[in-house]
Amino acid sequence: MSKEKTISVVIFKNNSGKSYTLTISQAKVQLISIGIIGTLIALGVGIYLSYNVNIQQAAYNKLKKDYSQKTEAIKVLNEEIDFIKSEIMDLIEKEERLELLLGKATVKKKLRKKNIKRFKKELKSLESNAENKEERAFKLVDLMKHYVDEFNEKYSIHLKRTHLMTARFDATPSIRPLYGRIMSRYGWRRHPISKKRRFHKGIDVASWTGAPIHVTADGIVEYAGWSRTFGYVVVVNHSYGYRTYYAHCSQILVKRKEIVKKGQVIAQVGSTGLSTGPHLHYEIRKWNQRLNPIAFLDLDMFTARRRIW
Repeated sequence: MSKEKTISVVIFKNNSGKSYTLTISQAKVQLISIGIIGTLIALGVGIYLSYNVNIQQAAYNKLKKDYSQKTEAIKVLNEEIDFIKSEIMDLIEKEERLELLLGKATVKKKLRKKNIKRFKKELKSLESNAENKEERAFKLVDLMKHYVDEFNEKYSIHLKRTHLMTARFDATPSIRPLYGRIMSRYGWRRHPISKKRRFHKGIDVASWTGAPIHVTADGIVEYAGWSRTFGYVVVVNHSYGYRTYYAHCSQILVKRKEIVKKGQVIAQVGSTGLSTGPHLHYEIRKWNQRLNPIAFLDLDMFTARRRIW
């Protein structure tokens, strides 16, 4: 029978000379070694699994936080989009009213809401076809961009039209050349000097000698001098075929080919030529056709468009 192999360990006690012998069989040593190695492996696996779980938990928490933030951001975005939708519908109505003010004849009352209906229809189609809230939000943003581009294009058109209207209004007689009582109107009358029935081609405004006479639109002085009938007279050539005449002046304050601006003082009231007293004879002609000046007094751009353009 073979003798079992053992391993002895001698332990000496300090300063006493005594010793202790620990004898362990080799099989037990192997078992202990295997146990220690197994414990270390189990501990390593546990640490690894615990670390991996912590990483996954951290990633899950971050993903959950990101999702919560994203959901909140989409909620805020949807609120902003709802506000912008309301603003766009308001802009559509304002744009149609602006077109009416600027004289676009194609805008009719029964068609005034067509753009809002189109916008609502596009919104409904977009919301029904979107798969989720995120896709809906991005599609709505694209739709808003489309409408913003459309409004920018229309704004450029309206701005150009407004500039044209402003330029036309500046060249249209639209203010009073002189404040005073209108003593003789446009039309048939008995001439105060010849006593014959004649057509009065302008209006006569009474005032005192030396009162300032204002040009009624932007233009260029075509004539400034003497006329046998009108006495001292100023003729101003405006754009769009308009000419204005200021007659019986006592003094002329501008010269021929001078550029004048609406409201500028160009002469003073007098009684020169065929006249019975100090007053201004004021005429308006368009393409050499005489017009009633009464229609051109105290206009703004919109009343001018409705009454004389």
